[in-house]
Amino acid sequence: MEHIVVVGSGDGGTFTANLLASELGKEIRDGLVSLQLVGEHLEHPFQPGNLDIAFKGAAPRKYLRDESRLLRKGVEFLHDPAALIDFRQRMVSTKGGKILPFDHLVIATGAVADPTIIPGLAQGALNFHTGPEDSSKIWKALQDFKEGTVVVAIASAPHKCPPSPNEAAFMLDEFFRKKGIREKVRIRFLTPYPRAYPAERVSEVVAPMFDEKGIEVTTFFNVDKVDPEHKKITSMEGESFDYDLLIAIPPHHGADVVVRSGIGDSDGYVPTDKGTMKVLGQPGVYAIGDATNIPVSKSGVVAHLQSVVVAHNIVNEARGTHDELAYNGRINCPMEVGAHRAIFVSATYASPPEDQSPSTIKYIEKRSFAMIYWRALNGSLERVFDMFFGPTRFPVEELQEAKTA
Repeated sequence: MEHIVVVGSGDGGTFTANLLASELGKEIRDGLVSLQLVGEHLEHPFQPGNLDIAFKGAAPRKYLRDESRLLRKGVEFLHDPAALIDFRQRMVSTKGGKILPFDHLVIATGAVADPTIIPGLAQGALNFHTGPEDSSKIWKALQDFKEGTVVVAIASAPHKCPPSPNEAAFMLDEFFRKKGIREKVRIRFLTPYPRAYPAERVSEVVAPMFDEKGIEVTTFFNVDKVDPEHKKITSMEGESFDYDLLIAIPPHHGADVVVRSGIGDSDGYVPTDKGTMKVLGQPGVYAIGDATNIPVSKSGVVAHLQSVVVAHNIVNEARGTHDELAYNGRINCPMEVGAHRAIFVSATYASPPEDQSPSTIKYIEKRSFAMIYWRALNGSLERVFDMFFGPTRFPVEELQEAKTA
């Protein structure tokens, strides 16, 4: 029997397990393949919904579903977090004491937002990256906010959903305008990058809109510490700003199980081939999404597109065929900019982000994804996504040719 283990039940892990169950259904029924999904939570969150919870007052429960109801028949869901991943013994140990051997392994453990890394950040700032309940604290704070300075700060990079800090600033501006107190509120945006958005072509769209809305940008601001008592945020460069409300994107690192297993880099991310998604030097082992160290956005869309490649390659390994695919680096991250308009940050490894024009159509597309997300997790909408995203994968032979050219 071929043993397939997927560690992590977020976007990428759930979707990968469902794709594998769909493709290998007969083999699973015949007892030739076992498919286990190891997860930490019984409820599955739609993480982009955290912005709506924080800045539009959406109920946290709106964006949660029972994980077991999202899985296809053939996926054995173990609500028992992974404690150790052992490449040498080719097995996963769970906190509950289970030992899961594997022939094929998918590491989809995500990234951890950790405010405790920076002194004072956990005590002095709110954030929408550590879950729906923490996101709701922002909405509560906004209800009582009458005037003063709101600071949105990127405390460290990389972080999940690169457009989300800019999106938060736009949504704050829109909230205060609707409340009729925008002229009493100063919005300051602090970023470690040299421009308002990391990608230059996208920044050329975002920066003028920030100027127009009176959102003040400070670049090259690398957060060093926060003083919650005096409400002050200070950079490594020595700059300091006062705030009345601080919303910060916390530093991120790889999952504890990756660090504990000694299979990650210095930040806890798994060294991964950016095309095949194979863990370097480990046959039959793959990593996807935020768990990897590859130079691409940490987002659900990326995990989704990588999952298609990984599931395809594992199916071919299990069947002994040689039709390997590679991921081309496609990203497609939406960003609301106010007034029911949005842009999409879209690129591949070979093509940097292109010029953007905010539009209502893009806003509708972004909002629509929240409605179809749960269905998309079972793999039934892949033809639609293929048309929307365009080419996202190619035969691995082309990757090898590119490397030797």
